[in-house]
Amino acid sequence: MTPPGPILLYSIYHSDIPRFERLLVRALPDIPIYCASTPEEAARYFESTAVLYGWGFPPEMLEQMPSLRWVQKIGAGVDEIIERWPCGRDVVLTRTDGRLIAPRMAEYVLGAILDKTLRFDRARRQQQQRIWEFFEIDTIRDLTIGIAGLGEIGSVVADTLRRRGARTLGWRRSPAPSSVVDELFTGEAALPRFVGVCDVLVLVLPLTKKTERLFGADIFAHCRRGMHLINIGRGALIDEHALLSAIDANVVAHATLDVFATEPLPADHPFWSNPHVTITPHVCGPLVAEDVVPHFIANYEAFSRGRPLKNVVDLEKQY
Repeated sequence: MTPPGPILLYSIYHSDIPRFERLLVRALPDIPIYCASTPEEAARYFESTAVLYGWGFPPEMLEQMPSLRWVQKIGAGVDEIIERWPCGRDVVLTRTDGRLIAPRMAEYVLGAILDKTLRFDRARRQQQQRIWEFFEIDTIRDLTIGIAGLGEIGSVVADTLRRRGARTLGWRRSPAPSSVVDELFTGEAALPRFVGVCDVLVLVLPLTKKTERLFGADIFAHCRRGMHLINIGRGALIDEHALLSAIDANVVAHATLDVFATEPLPADHPFWSNPHVTITPHVCGPLVAEDVVPHFIANYEAFSRGRPLKNVVDLEKQY
């Protein structure tokens, strides 16, 4: 095995670095490993870095690394760097396998659905008012749940919901077989028909030129009235102004949103005060070192031996 060279571990969350570093040092004891959480900290390592393993780094930083051969994104999405990818095809870009973070994301979706199905919102209101009043709860088995995006993460989400008795539908841009949904819709022409039969719509799509603001007024106009929207993909998949209008019209009864077009969500954004919106601060799918580092280690060994890497990003498709 011929090591490609020093590794720069980069995370904007400084508190994450020790856990990642410990696992990397244990697996690759003979490889220099540098750590940084800002471009200024990383600058001292630019000259010698051959491999960047990171999250939250500015794309322009890569142009300052003359020895760079390979970048692996700690997360599963690459939309924040792919538009400004400065390395052409001389540097390999890979990402973490979405299946490694998918189980936690599936639990998030399941929890968001059950919160509404079991009417915990009503229970909380009654508790605050000290009211003891019986109400009936619903079941996930009566819901038709659509998953837009049946990649590594969306497939796990769909399978999780289907195993709990929900009728699951899937939508993807291009044809491909899927065994985790009861019915599959394919192509943009089928999107209005797909959203029109969903009680719950879960967005798990990557953000690309073709999916940006895909869910706007024209698509919301086809949604089943009173539906529940859950977005765990990327915030810019949604036209946020159109979503607010759909909520006002009761087309969307509730929106559970973990991702937003601008993050952190601005303090004056109308989502904050809307009772029909649940906000979580991009916590779905946490990048737990013990879950994702083994994937990088396997890719590092493959790269050292000149073997194909897993989860190589197609620069044209943007994922």
